[in-house]
Amino acid sequence: MRHILLAAVIGFAASLFAAAEKPRRPVKITSDSTFYDRKNGYAIFSGKVHVDDEQCQLHADKAFVFLAETNDVKRLVAVGNVAVTNEMRRAYGEKALYYKDNGMVVLYAPPGGVAEVRDESKKEDQSVKGSKIKFWTKTEQVEVVDALISAPVEGADQKSLINTLR
Repeated sequence: MRHILLAAVIGFAASLFAAAEKPRRPVKITSDSTFYDRKNGYAIFSGKVHVDDEQCQLHADKAFVFLAETNDVKRLVAVGNVAVTNEMRRAYGEKALYYKDNGMVVLYAPPGGVAEVRDESKKEDQSVKGSKIKFWTKTEQVEVVDALISAPVEGADQKSLINTLR
């Protein structure tokens, strides 16, 4: 039986891709099983986890959601076959961490593999790959460990390369 948790939170990952601060619809999280500890402020979602946010979708094998006293999301940890998508971008990794206070997302590669953020809004193949990809949704900064950045070269300048990461 699938479990559903409707969380009336404004925050989840600032969509993992954008720093929108406007009020949004509640986040909907579904999974095969859910454990919720209100007293200690966390929930564990296991099996076919799907986070349905207004600006993105997250899929993982398991997710841990840590809540503030106001029941807003403070931090989210997704593990196992993590995929985050929105209309223009896709991100893949073995583990993803999200910290609401600073809008930081950290995407980790699976053992022997790479984490990847791909921009599919452009005609050309544009992606960022690495063993660890950190990005800040509020400042739109990116830090990549073991970086491999794929972007069009013809006529590209620094600004267009930087825009590739957005």
